[in-house]
Amino acid sequence: MMRGFIALGSNLGERAAHLGEALKLMSSGGLTVVTASHLYESAPEEVDEKQDSYLNMVVEFTFEGGVFELLDRCQEIERSLGRIRPYPHAPRTMDIDILLIEGTEFMDERLKVPHPRLEQRAFVMYPLAEIAPDLILPSGRTAAQVKKSLRNDEIRMIPGG
Repeated sequence: MMRGFIALGSNLGERAAHLGEALKLMSSGGLTVVTASHLYESAPEEVDEKQDSYLNMVVEFTFEGGVFELLDRCQEIERSLGRIRPYPHAPRTMDIDILLIEGTEFMDERLKVPHPRLEQRAFVMYPLAEIAPDLILPSGRTAAQVKKSLRNDEIRMIPGG
C-alpha cells in the first residue's frame, strides 16, 4: 500500500462544494484520505488572463494500487467534477496533483513524483505544512521550514474550512 500527499484546488463554480465532492469520491476505489488540511484561498499563479481565486487543500492518502492507477483515479475524479483542459493553466472546477509518494521517485511524461514545483508553491506548502509539518521534502528541509521561506501575502486559511 502506498502513502503520500495530494493537492486539490478549484477556482470555478462552487469551489468548496467541488473540494468536498472530490474528498467523497477519493474515499472509494482503494484511495483513502487519512488527513485533510483546512481550505486555503490563493490568487491564481502562472496565468495571463484574470481568473477567480482558488480554494486549495492537501490530503494525506493511502492507496491500494500502482502509481498510474492512482494518476488515473485522480484524473477520473477531475473529469467527474467537470474538469476540461482547453489550454495550460485554464480555470478549473477541480485540479488534483500528486505531490509525494512515500519512498518513491518517479519521472514519466504523464507524471513526476515528487511534484517538480512542490516547494515553490505557497498554496501547496501552507496546507501541507499544516498536516505534516515534519515531513522531509526533496530539498532535505521539513514542510514547516519550506513554508516559512515562502511569501504568504497571497494565501489565507479559511476558518472552519
